Amino acid sequence: MKFSRYLVWNFLKMFLIVTIGAIFMFAVIDFVGNIKTWLARDTKDALDYYFCYLPYMLYLITPVSMFIAVLASVGNMSRHLEMSAMQSSGQSPLKTLFPIFFLGVLASVGSYEMSEHWLPDANHKRLEIMETNAQKKKNPRIKEKNDFTFIDSEKASWFFKFYSGKAKMGRDVVLLLREQGRLAERYDAKTVRWLEPDTTKPDSLREEPCWLFERGMKRVFNKDGSVTVLTFHREKMLGKVFTRPEDLINERQVSDEMDSKMVMERIEVLKRSGEDTRAMETSLHFKRSAHWMNLIVLLIGAALCHRYSRSGGLSQKFGVGLLLVFSYYILERIGLKMGENGALSPFLAAWISHFLFAGVACSMLYRSFRL
Repeated sequence: MKFSRYLVWNFLKMFLIVTIGAIFMFAVIDFVGNIKTWLARDTKDALDYYFCYLPYMLYLITPVSMFIAVLASVGNMSRHLEMSAMQSSGQSPLKTLFPIFFLGVLASVGSYEMSEHWLPDANHKRLEIMETNAQKKKNPRIKEKNDFTFIDSEKASWFFKFYSGKAKMGRDVVLLLREQGRLAERYDAKTVRWLEPDTTKPDSLREEPCWLFERGMKRVFNKDGSVTVLTFHREKMLGKVFTRPEDLINERQVSDEMDSKMVMERIEVLKRSGEDTRAMETSLHFKRSAHWMNLIVLLIGAALCHRYSRSGGLSQKFGVGLLLVFSYYILERIGLKMGENGALSPFLAAWISHFLFAGVACSMLYRSFRL
């Protein structure tokens, strides 16, 4: 038990040192790259930006920090024959390293929880802060659209002359409603607004959110071929259309700003409108797979360094390990791109690198334990 506490303390100490140093370097490099932007902005904007960036930096850095920490802590103990002493006492290498492996599982679970609960809001705020400066030219965030069509489903099709996602309002809008493939109604409106329920009213009197059409014309296409034309000043679309403002322009426009539930909802919207969903489906599977990288690189590091060897020093093992870890990163990114382009299924694109390197890690551990 004392040795386990000693092992865990050495690992955590090294992990914290590496993580803090890596985050500091990450922030400095990013700040220098955007120095012109921050010189033209308030200091508060920069502080808010990097405060929101901190969870994402931690999310990116954790796998490499786990690898370096296990290599430095366990490798140093092996070099001083502390690991050999434990094995000589009759304790198996697996049992000796079990506390480290358990920390790897905790890190993977914690990374998943962070990506579901903290990262979406933090990334959204970070990208919103940066969106108002010169960087938006590189990665523009859509707030308004002109002259576009949105097909909600087989039953509803929208045509907008202009739509503002921030105001949730459109101008010169045409809505076509179908029943069993037949055009049933057409609405032409000067303005369309999204009405939120009045929170001051009791729940029993509160209306459902809906679209409000103003100053327009309604055409009803009867089954006998006749057309009924009506004009209206204001008309609510309660129960007629189920399109929501985020379906037209989503404030959260990349998967890093969404949790798994938001991504699934976005996939359903894209499917209803007939758009390509491969990129979003790949992102959804990646959100479920990416966190296991923490455990897998930890296993690779432990397999490399837990046994003392005269033939290869710690620096050589460090080089081999870095080559494996960065190959892991590269294969992961290649898989995601192939999933987005349709060369691989979204599931396989997100998981193939983890399956492959999990096999490498397990084979390395098995060989190392058997020696």
